Amino acid sequence: MTTTLPAASAPVPEGTLRATPAQNFATIAFAWWLTTGIFVDGWAHNRFGESLETFFTPWHALFYSGFLAVAAWTLWLASRGWRAGRRGLAAFPEGYHLAALGLPIFALGGVGDLIWHTVFGIEVGIEALLSPTHLLLFGGAACLLAAPLVSAWRTPSPRVAPAGVVWPAVLSATALLGFVSFMNMYLWALLQAPQGLGYVQTRGELASVLVTALILAAPVLLLLRRFQLPFGAVTLMYGLNTLMMALMLVPGEWRVPLLLAACGLLVDVLLLLLKPSPAQPWALRVFAFLLPLAVWGPYLGGLAALHLTNLSLELWMGMAVMTGWGGVGLSALVVPPPVPAEG
Repeated sequence: MTTTLPAASAPVPEGTLRATPAQNFATIAFAWWLTTGIFVDGWAHNRFGESLETFFTPWHALFYSGFLAVAAWTLWLASRGWRAGRRGLAAFPEGYHLAALGLPIFALGGVGDLIWHTVFGIEVGIEALLSPTHLLLFGGAACLLAAPLVSAWRTPSPRVAPAGVVWPAVLSATALLGFVSFMNMYLWALLQAPQGLGYVQTRGELASVLVTALILAAPVLLLLRRFQLPFGAVTLMYGLNTLMMALMLVPGEWRVPLLLAACGLLVDVLLLLLKPSPAQPWALRVFAFLLPLAVWGPYLGGLAALHLTNLSLELWMGMAVMTGWGGVGLSALVVPPPVPAEG
């Protein structure tokens, strides 16, 4: 009598599955396809407005094909882990677990978006940004775009990381900045000249400046929590993001993207001089104050010098200083003071 034992299941490989720098760069390339698609779609909504009457447009095709490209690539990366004996989220490379969550969220938002447009029509204006299905798309896309950043963050490397580690993090953060800027375009203060025409309007414009300043400062301070940024990283981040916003909102506007690239270059110089890091908290706080000030001082001061705004000296300089204090507060959240040991 022979007893046949059940075949042993394949052992799960030990160690962490990591994406290579080349694979992270490939993810970023597909992610920027998706990012370009959302800005082109935003341009179409701003240009054609109520004349858009169908879900099936060339710009939607660009946007959703970008998602399919990212999804196919991410699942291919996971298939390598699956073939190696990993199951579930463990099949995805380190840092791509968030992308695994983003895939169904985006897919659900896409199906919901088709149904929503069919039943309720095409949204116009701010409604297009705050539609529940569009917010689902945004959440899913953010998870996908963040994968190379998280992957680079978790890669064992010193603070001065190799180019194949730090640049995927920078490019991923830039794509995330683009999506957040897009979703807050109704508050975006960089492509308009604030006017002091009364307490209520000035208060609203000040709020827009502060929100935009925090959005721009957040990815830089977050990256500094983990990496020493290479020279040119902020120039690229600010210049590219502002160029995309300008092409979507004010086609033909070149001065503001050029100014923001110059402001980013100034920030890169400040990084070289101050060397901010969690190990040097005072340098980090000073940099966090100067980071938004390096943008809003030249921007608001330039508008005043060209007589494009009627803000008084006290107002535009005060706005710029307020953005600096906002940067300090944000830095305290990114790199909080140490907590004393309990007695």
